[in-house]
Amino acid sequence: MEKIQDNLNLSVDAEFIAEEKTDSIFGTTLARAAVVQSLFENEITNSNPLERIKNLGFYKKLNSSKKKMALSLLEYSMNNKSAIDQKILSHIDDSNLERIPKTDLSILRMAISELSSNIYTPVGVVVNEAVKLGNVFGSDSSKSFINGVLNSMVR
Repeated sequence: MEKIQDNLNLSVDAEFIAEEKTDSIFGTTLARAAVVQSLFENEITNSNPLERIKNLGFYKKLNSSKKKMALSLLEYSMNNKSAIDQKILSHIDDSNLERIPKTDLSILRMAISELSSNIYTPVGVVVNEAVKLGNVFGSDSSKSFINGVLNSMVR
């Protein structure tokens, strides 16, 4: 029974964030992943994400320009959280952010921050990157949900 349980735990752990999924993250996607991870941690622990991001594995792998981008996105997201959340609420059927999985909410906040800040990235790239992160960090329905919210927002 113990061996079966160990195999089950390995399967379940691998489903959440599989190594092969995170191996496909590099460059600006890695910067975005660091921001998403920081925003997620902030939702769970209420810690200061601007201090904690520097300890994340994703952030440590970035070059200086990508670190600057990640910090800029994270700072924008934290400073404009209420406005970003209102944008999200205006593009979903539900009026309760608590019902959105924390990973999806973190990805949406990161993407909306990038669309709204002074980082000039084409809209399609931001949406595609958010969907990619939804595939890596989220559930089976995350990609569709994130894509739907962002596409309705940028129309």
